[in-house]
Amino acid sequence: MRKKNWKCLFFSIFFLLAFISCSEKNSKNEEPEIPYDPNKPVEFTSFIPETGGMASQVIIKGSNLGTDANQLRVYFNKKKAKVVKTNGNLAYVLTPKLPGDTCEISIAVGKDSIVSDKRFYYKTMVQVYTIAGTREEQKTVDGTLAEARFDRPFYLAVDKEKNIFVGEWPCRARMVNEEKNLVMTLYQSTASGEMMSGCTDNKNETFYFPMNGAPYYFEFNPEQQWIARRINPSIRQGDDFKLDGKYSFAMSELDSMLYTITTNGELVKINPKTHVASLVKKGILKEFIQTKLQVYLAFHPIDKDMLYFVNPSSMNPADGPIVGTDRIYRMNMRTLNYEVYAGSGIKGHQDGLKETAEFNNPCQICFDKDGNMYVGDTDNFCVRRISTEGVVSTICGIPGVSGYVDGDPDVALFNRFWGMKIDEEGTLYITDYYNQCIRKLSIQ
Repeated sequence: MRKKNWKCLFFSIFFLLAFISCSEKNSKNEEPEIPYDPNKPVEFTSFIPETGGMASQVIIKGSNLGTDANQLRVYFNKKKAKVVKTNGNLAYVLTPKLPGDTCEISIAVGKDSIVSDKRFYYKTMVQVYTIAGTREEQKTVDGTLAEARFDRPFYLAVDKEKNIFVGEWPCRARMVNEEKNLVMTLYQSTASGEMMSGCTDNKNETFYFPMNGAPYYFEFNPEQQWIARRINPSIRQGDDFKLDGKYSFAMSELDSMLYTITTNGELVKINPKTHVASLVKKGILKEFIQTKLQVYLAFHPIDKDMLYFVNPSSMNPADGPIVGTDRIYRMNMRTLNYEVYAGSGIKGHQDGLKETAEFNNPCQICFDKDGNMYVGDTDNFCVRRISTEGVVSTICGIPGVSGYVDGDPDVALFNRFWGMKIDEEGTLYITDYYNQCIRKLSIQ
């Protein structure tokens, strides 16, 4: 393997030097650049190397590629690559971020386009870091990132300013900001109820966090200095449901409503401006799961009318498995029909096609902006990813092994984390419940 990598590196450097030498020669001899000729075919003969990560240098060989880097378009699957230089026969490009594990490279100039017969294999680079907290101390302490301590951090959300909102069990709200090196408590209460998995509004500014065991939810608005606002929604006249049991919020980009699925299987939408709650659909998951539900939601960022949800077995391992869990479901919000999206229903760990993949108490789900789903596989102690092609992979953690280790994905360890959200740049944040800390995954 090492010999093969050195061979790829050698040829990459060789072609790059030849490319630069050719460009310098043209400059010194003041030879005119030959532009793309629409009357001639575009040829794509080869590329090197065949594998790499984000911003890897790739040399494309062909003909009639043109000499204008702005006019030559190169794609790895659907992701556009940065074209640094082209001289007509060679093009020097940089791979885009997370285009997919197996990439079809296509090039286009003018109205002509062509696809390579070979495939490029993208290597996802993941590193795990601890932002704040330590597993040695279970208590609530504000201060710098190094000074701060957490007491059972449960769920989180992150806004466009990278403020990380953490809900500590049972009802305490903390704010973490890496850039400011600060952790502060925004709200705490001894009243009944648990602060569960929240979301931000469509501007990615205001936080909304549901309470389980209470009919209200909390709003944290930066324009109000993050002062907690307790909101008790009114039920639309004629509807019959209760909002005491709710585990998750998700906001739709189509109608800007907050959505939740109650513990009784009722899909409810809440208007965040009028605070009126309306029943959308009853009986969700009742044919799959016979116990009280605890559903976590996420809307697809591209197919915005598709709502995805998961119902984990239990927060308490002593409760044992629940039939119908260990699967991820998908609902079309236009028809209100839903189906199994991923998971065989067998408790375990198996990567591969989403239909046959196995999970073990999956809890949080979230999407990056390209539509890749990330799954917090709680009792496998892993982060899983479902690609846009429907392939499940383990990107971090060792299946079945709990612990606390930062670093590379093949050595990093977690301990039954529940909260997980991704920001606009693709950084994944995790509340590592039994390790009493906030962690992040840099994914490139």
